[in-house]
Amino acid sequence: MRFIENGPFIPDELLIARDQDRVVFFCGAGVSRAKAGLPDFFGLAEKVTKRLGIPADSPARKILNEAREIEVRIGVAGLISADRIFGLLEHDFLVRDIEAAVASALKPDDAPDLIAHNTLLDLATTREGAVRLVTTNFDRLFDDCGRGLTSWQPPYLPDPSRMAEMDGIVYLHGKALPDYQGAEGDGFVLSSSDFGRAYFSDGWATSFFLEVIDRYVVVFVGYTADDPPVHYLLEALNKTAGKLENVYAFQSGNAEDATSRWLHKGVKAISYDATEDHLALWRTLEAWAHRARDLDQWYSELINKAKQGPERLLPHERGQVAHIVSRIEGLRKFSEGDEPPPAEWLCVFDAYRRYAKPGYMGDFQHRGPYVDPFDFYCIDSDRPPCKIGPEDYTAKREVPPDSWDAFALNRFDKNNLKDDNFSSLRGHCASNISTLPSRLDQMGIWISKVAEQPAAVWWAARQNALHPNIRSRIRWGLEQSKKFLSPEVLKAWRYLWECWEQNRGGFHRNWHELGAEAARDGWSPIFLREYAAYSRPWLKVEHNSWGGPQPPDQREEINLGKLIRLDVVYPDRVIDVKIPDEWVASTVVELRKNLEIALELEKEIGGYGLGDISPIIPD
Repeated sequence: MRFIENGPFIPDELLIARDQDRVVFFCGAGVSRAKAGLPDFFGLAEKVTKRLGIPADSPARKILNEAREIEVRIGVAGLISADRIFGLLEHDFLVRDIEAAVASALKPDDAPDLIAHNTLLDLATTREGAVRLVTTNFDRLFDDCGRGLTSWQPPYLPDPSRMAEMDGIVYLHGKALPDYQGAEGDGFVLSSSDFGRAYFSDGWATSFFLEVIDRYVVVFVGYTADDPPVHYLLEALNKTAGKLENVYAFQSGNAEDATSRWLHKGVKAISYDATEDHLALWRTLEAWAHRARDLDQWYSELINKAKQGPERLLPHERGQVAHIVSRIEGLRKFSEGDEPPPAEWLCVFDAYRRYAKPGYMGDFQHRGPYVDPFDFYCIDSDRPPCKIGPEDYTAKREVPPDSWDAFALNRFDKNNLKDDNFSSLRGHCASNISTLPSRLDQMGIWISKVAEQPAAVWWAARQNALHPNIRSRIRWGLEQSKKFLSPEVLKAWRYLWECWEQNRGGFHRNWHELGAEAARDGWSPIFLREYAAYSRPWLKVEHNSWGGPQPPDQREEINLGKLIRLDVVYPDRVIDVKIPDEWVASTVVELRKNLEIALELEKEIGGYGLGDISPIIPD
């Protein structure tokens, strides 16, 4: 789901995990650099070398300059790690002097912009008010947000296995003193030797992270794949834990490049456009934090927007609606009340309607504009389809196999199945259709609430059938409704119900089987009825392809032809069965009934097909 147009796509699993308080945010230098303007790891190294008065020809300055040049020349960062530069400085300076220079270089302005830090704190706050945030930054800007949170730093870290203890800001690599004159506690994790102790020899940072990823979903914000903290953290884990699960990282660049940067580390990259100082990332995180602060309000705001109809929303906003109806909790909220979002949303929920072939609106007499339903109903995760012009009569559109469809079972549905969702060998579920999974059943409740709208029956006419429970709900809802109901809409539903009921089961045997049965068992009243049923005409209800690829507007005058198309179908079945003389009279009676049914059906739909009935006497 995207919170903003062209913003990063946040996986549903991650959004839901955060809603369920199962996410820990790891914050890197990019968080303090974004709004407060503090340096990144390389910028810090450069400031420290200047503060310590390191000459230009020293090994540390040479390596720093070379690292910058390599990054500019070949566009690859991280070939020379900044922690090695600090390791070289330890040869010539006391650790406390280096840490004092580091702290001084990180001292913010008197009134730093803390929007980024407050945003991450909001995202990291659970419904009970606990905060689960880890930072490898040395600055105190999270503390400066003034929330009075518990602060952890080595060697005293919380135990992730104890949920009550996992609360506060964890400064995993240490924290500067309040006056930024040095480091608190055991100092900073800064040089190669520091990282080695934290992640390998002593391994306390690795142990902490292992406990975190064993119980939580982890999100890296403000890092690149080559930052020293990430490098050491994931390298240590690859040697101890094997494949990582449920670890995400925001990464600037296109999706392919972002994925390749993190893939070998076992991390799922979330790509975004880095232009305008990473504006897309921070606008997304702020919108996500708004959702985190009050999830019910976020649902309410989005559903109220959805009530305008899908055509008025942007693709990413329709994608947000798709996100909420993909879970039973969200769909319940979507379908609440007497005036839920309109039936036109069926065209968004149905992948076949989003990718339907473009066409002209209107009818034979009044041809309307040429429209492409994808423009009105697509969601932001849809692949753009091929363009089809008005004269491309033979062109087709295929629905991409990975397209989202609200009516298909998703992984959340499968995790919530019950016994009555399956057929059984005997008992009630052997003779009755199994119940729908809870989310799809809830979808039926919403459909029944909007069934009086023309778009609902227009969409239903494009389906082979609907589940019997949904049909029953629609029928009951229309019977109990106190709203004005269009007679044409009611008539269209009744035709659909009749058609679906008649077609239930269908004919599964061919005339060879029928003939074999007659020869083996002889004729009987039961056999005669089956024989006659093979040639009985029936009323077919389908969509009217001349009406256009969009449902009729509720405000326009509705006639039956805009909703459905009726036709009498004459079974084209060859029945080569010899009729015994003693059964001829009874057979004629039954076949005469078929002719009478055909006549009544043709008259009912206007008599258009009467001229096509073959005469009894050859011409």
